[in-house]
Amino acid sequence: MRDPYKPWLYRLLRGVVRFGLGLFWRVRVEGLEKVPSEGAVLLCVNHISGIDPPAVGAVMQREVRFMAKIELFSYLGWLLPSIGAYPVNRDVRDSRAVRATLRHAQAGRVIGLFPEGHRQPPGVLGQPRPGAGSLIGHVRAAVVPVAVRGPWRLFGRVEIRFGDPLDVKNSKDPAQDVMRAIARLYYDPEHLGSGLPWAESD
Repeated sequence: MRDPYKPWLYRLLRGVVRFGLGLFWRVRVEGLEKVPSEGAVLLCVNHISGIDPPAVGAVMQREVRFMAKIELFSYLGWLLPSIGAYPVNRDVRDSRAVRATLRHAQAGRVIGLFPEGHRQPPGVLGQPRPGAGSLIGHVRAAVVPVAVRGPWRLFGRVEIRFGDPLDVKNSKDPAQDVMRAIARLYYDPEHLGSGLPWAESD
């Protein structure tokens, strides 16, 4: 099967998004150097807005293949595969999405995953979707937590924080470990352990 991915289109749109981020928001990026410069990487990102995927992809030097909900392909199906996105059905165990993720990892690519599966209100981290932990645990890739701190208000400040790669090989619940790592990036230190989700004491 021919890969519909068009690197030139991805790079063109990445440049457009980078310009837009600088024009409409004050985006601060932390820890980008923690993302391995080669080899398979699984970026696990919290989800606050539809802007998250293009924004995270834009601040990266490496190209990112994002797993995206299948509903988007009903009206963006002509574009998303061309920029490396691939569909996942969140309502079932989607073996096609799993196989696509494993293929990208085997090819040494960067993969973007939103463990929560859908957007959350500002200040909230949601539960990971069923199956997220199994996928994270089986992908042979460096697992990097990423926290997007918004909200995406026009001309407002947004932070994108990359954490240290996680070792989930022996984890009993990789999705929970990933969400705790995102929480350490997402919440201010004084808030951890104060009753918010994913507290350090959990």
